[in-house]
Amino acid sequence: MERKWEAKLKQIEERASRYERKPLPSVYRPRLSKPEEPPSIWKLFHRQTQAFNFVKSCKEDVHVFALEYKVGDGQRIYLVTTYAQLWFYYKSRKNLLHCYEVIPENAVCKLYFDLEFNKLANPEADGKKMVALLIEHVCKALQELYRVNCSAEDVFNLDSSTDEKFSRHLIFQLHDVAFKDNIHVGNFVRKILQPAFHLIAREDDNSSSETTGHGFSRFPESPIKQGISCSKMASDTDRGESWAWNSKELESPGSAELSSPDLSFLLVKNNVGEKHLFVDL
Repeated sequence: MERKWEAKLKQIEERASRYERKPLPSVYRPRLSKPEEPPSIWKLFHRQTQAFNFVKSCKEDVHVFALEYKVGDGQRIYLVTTYAQLWFYYKSRKNLLHCYEVIPENAVCKLYFDLEFNKLANPEADGKKMVALLIEHVCKALQELYRVNCSAEDVFNLDSSTDEKFSRHLIFQLHDVAFKDNIHVGNFVRKILQPAFHLIAREDDNSSSETTGHGFSRFPESPIKQGISCSKMASDTDRGESWAWNSKELESPGSAELSSPDLSFLLVKNNVGEKHLFVDL
């Protein structure tokens, strides 16, 4: 009995000595880097502004991602990390499946769409066909307004549908072209969807107020070529090269005026029967 106790005491002393030589870290830091490299960043925040303020203090190329705190309740927490580290854990952790990158204000961004409708309220809606028609319409608008060529092959078509709703997220991978920021993206989207807004307005008794509420400029903000500075875009000689066309230049034949397509396929009903757009603005 005494020998067993002495052996157990020796094991405890050896373990204590090992922890003294290599103590456990006070805070767990997930990392992909090698021991000789600086630790990777993986930090959570409850507020978006806190996350972006932290990004400004980092030397590493980190980004902000929104995660569902509890799936289905709409609450978000914000993760700051690198693309490489997010992808490493994204492939193996189910709780990271419901996440997306938060694009900061005034940042150059790609053209994107969030599409959604309630399946029970729209039993005859063909979601896949609606997505294909929208992509076709957007590609045609980009060509008519900016002479930018694209097709369905240039679009990331991400499916997040459930039994209750049809949901897609489209990201247009335009070749060497991006929009100045998400405000410019919004102006472009509202411009090309005006016929759909008019359809909703005509079905509303207060169509005049609805139409006034969607008072868009005649010409949307234009995309810019990636890698060109704002100062260069401002010069008259470089406007044609940088895609930063003004309204006068957009009025040239074939670029300023959009055709009036039938966008009735974009109209869907919500769960109380009210009509709205398939596109989430």
